[in-house]
Amino acid sequence: MRAGLGLLFGLAACGDPAARVTLAPLDVGPCGRPAGAQSLKVTAYGDGGEVVRAVAIGDPVAIADFPVDTVQLGVEVLVGNGLVGAAGKTAPLAFTDLADGAAIPIAMAPPNGFCPVGALGTARAQPLVARAGTGVLVVGGIGADGPLSSAELYDPSTGTFSPVDVPTGFDDKDNGMLGAVLSTLPDGRVALTGSSRGVLAVFDPSTRSFGPAIAITSRAFHGAVAVDAGHVLVAGGCAGVVNATCDATPLHSSFIYDLEGRQAGGPTVPGVHEGAQLVDLGPRSDGAHQLVLAGGFGDPGAGAWFVASDDEAAPLAGLAAQLAPLDGGALLTAFAPDGAAADGTAVAVSPAGGHGALAKAPAIAGARLALLEDGGLVAIGGDPRVARYAPQTDRWDQAMPAGEPPAITAPSLMRLPDGSVLVLGGATPSAQAWLYRPSLIGPASGSVTVLPGEPGGVLTAPDPATVTRAGGFALAAPDDATLARALVGGPRPIRGTVTATVHGATVGIALIAQQQGSDHAIVAQLRDGEPARLERHDPGIATLCTGSPVALDGGPLVVKLAINSNGASVVVGTTTVLSCDAVLADAGLWGVAASGAGSRVIVDAVTVAR
Repeated sequence: MRAGLGLLFGLAACGDPAARVTLAPLDVGPCGRPAGAQSLKVTAYGDGGEVVRAVAIGDPVAIADFPVDTVQLGVEVLVGNGLVGAAGKTAPLAFTDLADGAAIPIAMAPPNGFCPVGALGTARAQPLVARAGTGVLVVGGIGADGPLSSAELYDPSTGTFSPVDVPTGFDDKDNGMLGAVLSTLPDGRVALTGSSRGVLAVFDPSTRSFGPAIAITSRAFHGAVAVDAGHVLVAGGCAGVVNATCDATPLHSSFIYDLEGRQAGGPTVPGVHEGAQLVDLGPRSDGAHQLVLAGGFGDPGAGAWFVASDDEAAPLAGLAAQLAPLDGGALLTAFAPDGAAADGTAVAVSPAGGHGALAKAPAIAGARLALLEDGGLVAIGGDPRVARYAPQTDRWDQAMPAGEPPAITAPSLMRLPDGSVLVLGGATPSAQAWLYRPSLIGPASGSVTVLPGEPGGVLTAPDPATVTRAGGFALAAPDDATLARALVGGPRPIRGTVTATVHGATVGIALIAQQQGSDHAIVAQLRDGEPARLERHDPGIATLCTGSPVALDGGPLVVKLAINSNGASVVVGTTTVLSCDAVLADAGLWGVAASGAGSRVIVDAVTVAR
């Protein structure tokens, strides 16, 4: 879709000549070229915020005032009356490092709609997928003649797939690569473990190749997750593959493997977890990463909650079959197992291991879940093919998406670096693949405001037990040591501000910045009658500085935490109650919390801005 959307940009940095680069939209067909296009809205996302320009269709333009810290570019095609007919973002980039004449690929699609991309080289049903560098590794699945032992790599810059050679250790003519699991390592490589052969191999996206297959203890249809760049934890599953599924020997053990196949023991996992996923919910306050094993076909209602250093995992019950992480360290599970009667049961697991029911999802058979960059969730598959979950309202909305939506059941989903979702596979072999385009809100966004009762921005309470919605979005702290948090989806700045408008606060309120995982964060504590306090939770709690006493009377109140290169400040109403020069330099989520035993805070609005 290059016609009409070739854009020319100039960026001047420190007096140097402007580099001139082009945006090169992928040729994804008419769904990315809306009829009646009138103009373009181009947004440069940078550490200092957003710069927006209107561009006439077909006109090249030189823009010399985009920020030197631009990290991403977004484009929306306007079709009249302010409506957007197609939208897209580039992958994250270092704008000033681009060579003169560079072409920056961008995929365009209807908002909340689909566009097809290049076909897979081999038609596949339910292949394994994992992020591999900037691309997606696609492995195995079922082909027209049975289980597959082949692999492909999706390149988002071209929208095409290319074949990948697979180690001979995975070549099983009867079972293919069934039972194997992919785990993306922090450095972008991918560890492949298990299958009928009981092997481990590492895919390196820089060479587009696997290393040798290394024998490990036989295990298949297990959960697996990277512990760090050199180790993978595997848990549950079964001892082998028979007739394309688990044999009769469920495993309750777990092991940590280095990339040479050496193993160390992990916790014992209660229950049967065949085909389950192992999800890392991020670091806790003690620094350990919280893990949850759940879903699958062994006993999809059962889960396990643990850290790698535990001796035994704690059991969870009453969960659903499909799962995806939420912002802040929670896990959402929803839908019935494949083959069972369609059921919209949805249950969340909090970072502390508590779990409870959420609003029922649409009863969709064959849906799969993905966390979006704006903090919401999307379920794709079945009919009407797309359902969206908004954590701030605890509500699911169904829609028939625009573009050319896939009639696909049980797809494989993977979010790409530009925030779109790659959709492929399904219950029957298919070579087709699509991109789903959610909103452009993401980590680089300059400003997002959430009004909890209205559509728009996303606000997530990682522990659903701490929030009620009758009469307003209210957070209640369960005890003096636990913050009842609500985090704004999208922006993850290092420097910026979070401003909350609240009422009902009489005990304590906190502002959150730079949160990673379930509790690594900067926290501004505002307790009634006590000095304002800035804390670092990383791990444990360290007080960085204190300020003036705070008075909370339950009335309407505006509170603000600002972090810049010189330090941090906290304002209550119009009064600065804290200011210090602490160095704070982590990217993460920002939000608001109720603080202190008996604290209940009703959140009217929250804004995060760079």
